[in-house]
Amino acid sequence: MLPRLKSLNCLAGDGELVVSLDPKVRTRLADPDGQVLALLTLLREGARDTAALAGAMRERWPRTTEQDVAAVLTQLDRLGWLEDASAPTTFDTHDRERYFSNLAFFDAFTTLSLPRELPQTRLRAAHVLVLGAGGLGSAVLMNLAGLGVGAVTVVDQDRVELRNFARQFTYTEAEVGEPKAERVAQWLSAFDPTLRVEAFRRRVESTDDVAALLRGSALSDLPDLVVSAIDEPDEVDRWVNEACVAAGVPFIRGGLAYTQGLYWSVDPGRSACRECLERHRERLSTLIDREVVTRPRVLEQDRVNRAIGPVTSVLGGLVSLEAMRFLTGLSAPVSLGRYQLVDFAGDGRTTTDAWPADPDCPVCATAPARRAHADRSDTTAA
Repeated sequence: MLPRLKSLNCLAGDGELVVSLDPKVRTRLADPDGQVLALLTLLREGARDTAALAGAMRERWPRTTEQDVAAVLTQLDRLGWLEDASAPTTFDTHDRERYFSNLAFFDAFTTLSLPRELPQTRLRAAHVLVLGAGGLGSAVLMNLAGLGVGAVTVVDQDRVELRNFARQFTYTEAEVGEPKAERVAQWLSAFDPTLRVEAFRRRVESTDDVAALLRGSALSDLPDLVVSAIDEPDEVDRWVNEACVAAGVPFIRGGLAYTQGLYWSVDPGRSACRECLERHRERLSTLIDREVVTRPRVLEQDRVNRAIGPVTSVLGGLVSLEAMRFLTGLSAPVSLGRYQLVDFAGDGRTTTDAWPADPDCPVCATAPARRAHADRSDTTAA
């Protein structure tokens, strides 16, 4: 291993260093005799292992040991300042150039044991099923392609319409009347010829429909992730939830409620699911939301898609960023069993609203992780 210092800012003075990798975080290091700065300078080269670093340091500080240097390297690695210059390269020159910005972003998360190409490798191996290729769905698909996801299944029942163009940018007026699923698949293939794409023009009308899509792909046995960008029929969220939880496939749901963007996610067997939310709402209906259940609806708001381009771009980006968290494991998803709500009518502020996991949820009980745990418990009891 050849530790290399990541590109960072360092100020020196008054016997200390002020170091900043992320502009919002400053770290102060005591350095009265300049040893730390000397080690950081050597680490910039990324050409020495621990023993060689210790040897170079002993030229000025003879009492430096390899153990001393190793201890400092451990601390610097915990701060996220180091990477392994000897890590094997996975991608050729073309792909390193294509994914240059991705790899630079991953620098913020990588360590000596986690090379920056590993997250990109995980993305290239991933298969995502996207339900809906409208405003949000097409924005997510564009971002997934940019991230370098290796395989995508697109499902949409609609055809391209003129009213789509305020917020859907993978289509052209020449394609009005053509199936969205096929047209966006064509766009994705043109954007990245190595991306494996399949498209289905169909409507989701049951849990069985979702289950069939999960297992009916020629791209993999099961997708690694589902993104749901459809909001009708009203029961669709529960259908997606039931099918994905039973199959053990995590999913993210995104949408717009008037001028409030939202997204939430479920990791089967590990987080609260949508059915947990429904059961939680039933309990709340006897308390603060009682009138929603007891009072008749005398007027009903029309179902109108109010999403504009900036809204779908921002929300699609947030959903795609959450997808990246699921697929790379660089950081934990932020929306598990939790609404992330974006105020598009105001300053764009994001708030969160979590719901509890229900220990008696019948859908969660079907999750492979939960079933395996129950099986182990039964065996232990026996």
